[in-house]
Amino acid sequence: MRQGKLVERVEAGSIAEELGIDGGDYVIAINGAEPADILDWQLAESDEELILTIQHQDGELVEYEIEKDYDETLGIIFASPTLDRLRICQNRCLFCFVDQMPPQLRQTLYIKDDDYRLSFLTGSYITLTNLREEDLERIIRLHLSPLYVSVHATDPELRRRLMNHRRAGELLSVMQRLVAAGIQFHTQVVLCPGLNDGEALEQTIADLFALYPAVQTLAVVPVGLTGYREGLYSLQLTDQEHARQVLIQIEAWQRRCLKEQQTRFVFAADEFYTLAGRMPPAAEAYEGFRQLENGVGMVRLFLDDWERHEKNLPVKLTKPTTATIATGVSAAVYLAPVVERLNQIENLQLTLLTVENHFFGGGVTVAGLLTSHDLNRVLPQVKGTLYLPAVMLNASRELFLDGRTAAELAAAAKTEVRFVEDITEFLSLLMGNEMR
Repeated sequence: MRQGKLVERVEAGSIAEELGIDGGDYVIAINGAEPADILDWQLAESDEELILTIQHQDGELVEYEIEKDYDETLGIIFASPTLDRLRICQNRCLFCFVDQMPPQLRQTLYIKDDDYRLSFLTGSYITLTNLREEDLERIIRLHLSPLYVSVHATDPELRRRLMNHRRAGELLSVMQRLVAAGIQFHTQVVLCPGLNDGEALEQTIADLFALYPAVQTLAVVPVGLTGYREGLYSLQLTDQEHARQVLIQIEAWQRRCLKEQQTRFVFAADEFYTLAGRMPPAAEAYEGFRQLENGVGMVRLFLDDWERHEKNLPVKLTKPTTATIATGVSAAVYLAPVVERLNQIENLQLTLLTVENHFFGGGVTVAGLLTSHDLNRVLPQVKGTLYLPAVMLNASRELFLDGRTAAELAAAAKTEVRFVEDITEFLSLLMGNEMR
């Protein structure tokens, strides 16, 4: 068997499927050369005319001549997201979530990547401390923009302390070099009370805003702490008063940024509003929801979707319907009034179960980190069909973080279990065409 890049699967209806390429085959070459990594692959794949060399599972070597549109992909999904080895993070951040993971989970969950290629392609956050000179040159040459950068602090000594990396303090000089080459960024700060908040956060926002518009946005998110911090640096959770002070500080900066550059620039994660006991701002305050994956604006989208659907709710369902929603502590705050309103519909009985996270412990309250272990505890309270946020599962909607499957949970629940992406999908499954 010749060396090559292993195909994990091919997309349905794609060029690769039409050619008979399948998972387990190997890409030997594209346009005469084996791609070194995912960037090489995507550059070659964008050609309108290309030659693809495949070694099939039976050992047969086949060369395909392909004509396609410039923006049409071949539909090949590789076993490795980068085709080569992931760039592993060398930082030892005081707040690293991976260091706080429970034992005996899937090995892939313990991987700390800091790969600039995935930052460009998928929006994953990198620190810029692990870049080599050739990486910087390649980012500039290929104009890989925007990049997503975990800043945490711009003060050099504080950043070195937070990240335990000797080069962490060089952040601004690296960013300024990339800015000069036309690279743009979205940035984040994981806020640790007593470390990088207050005056330190003030400096961080000021330094990054000075690089606008190259630095497009900054998200401030609260540190996440699990119950597995033995031997790690002692950190504090964000409480209600701290959350309120952070929001006051961010909103002051938003007013300044709006006045100077017509953008709010810095945005608080939804959890700060939840902890502070405040409703999130209106949708326009999120300026296109560009930090959604950071938990910035998800609550506002949910509330606005619900408000739109609420106007079309039926007065009565044709047949009696019983169902249960189970979610995390944070989301339950916003779902409680929704469930109360839905229970005003005749023939509908809906139960909301707030599930505490015992698996991770600590201060973990988000639905996305709930596992089947936690859900199993509340199964005796389930009535009718069980609805769960799809964010609890991996991308294929098969596995929880604890490695158990959705099918195993359904078997234990002894009822139908449905995973939903949002309120729209939930209402559609719950009531179907009875929505007005």
